[in-house]
Amino acid sequence: MNGEIEAAGAAVTAGVVAGAIDKGDHGAEGHGPCSNCGAQIDGKFCASCGQPAHLHRTLGHMAEEFLHGIIHFDTRAWRTLPMLVFRPGTLTHAYIHGKRAKYISPLAMFLLVIFSMFAVFAFAGGAAVGVDPALRAEFADAPQPVSPEAGSEPGNYRVDTDGDIFAQIKAAYERGDITVNTSWAGLDKKIKRKLENPELAFYKIQNAAYKFAFLLVPISLPFLWFLFFWKRGVTLFDHAVYILYSLSFVSLLFITLSLLAYIPGALSVISPWWMFAILVHAYFQVKGGYSLGWFSALWRTPVLMLFAALGLALFLVAIIVVGVAG
Repeated sequence: MNGEIEAAGAAVTAGVVAGAIDKGDHGAEGHGPCSNCGAQIDGKFCASCGQPAHLHRTLGHMAEEFLHGIIHFDTRAWRTLPMLVFRPGTLTHAYIHGKRAKYISPLAMFLLVIFSMFAVFAFAGGAAVGVDPALRAEFADAPQPVSPEAGSEPGNYRVDTDGDIFAQIKAAYERGDITVNTSWAGLDKKIKRKLENPELAFYKIQNAAYKFAFLLVPISLPFLWFLFFWKRGVTLFDHAVYILYSLSFVSLLFITLSLLAYIPGALSVISPWWMFAILVHAYFQVKGGYSLGWFSALWRTPVLMLFAALGLALFLVAIIVVGVAG
């Protein structure tokens, strides 16, 4: 329950932070001296320090700003989300080349979606990662172990998909089925302590994942740079925009999959297609975002997928180390 409350708090925080990054209309025009720096104001903002001309000192406005940050980023959200899903190349290219006022920035979009994804994962719980009913039926029909004693011998056991996976990990560690030897005594000690309470270890790894999700950007930048280092006019900023929008789409896809897990049989239909959706999205985003021909985009897409897998592997190793050793 505490994890779900924290997840809700994370989602709210994400909305507020993203709203603070991507503010919309700041109110009416003002005239006279700026209350912050004293410069003369003629418009909605101070030309000297940038502070809004019209300031509020009411609790109602504070609540309004809070709700605005959580629920929406004015009309830009409804322009950006469809573009992100169906026209990612056009969105990426437009933002890179200066058409930014009508779209949510890549960073704000990333913050909102990545925290929302982990909030959905926390609320979905077992349904998001559970075994599909069709697969569960196959396991039920499979041959069972000869005897309970055989399943209790070290190295000879099976996972009970209906049971508590954390309790099974703890029991396996206590039986000696799981050994730890990293050649680093201090790390071994911390890992063993976490195996005594695997649920807490998983919680810490999950926390590390969403707290350090931004590391996916610097991890991915060198890989993307390698694909375009000879192409003139392409900057690291362009790559960062591509990465942030791409990660936002993948996070939206995982949110959708987590919610579909509640519909019996839905994952059986959707699961074979989600990797294909990522591949197609990457092709059109790289083609439109970098103004490439079809062949240039086609050969880069599988290489990009390989680099994405390598970057994700590095990220997973990092968060597991942080979560377990922390």
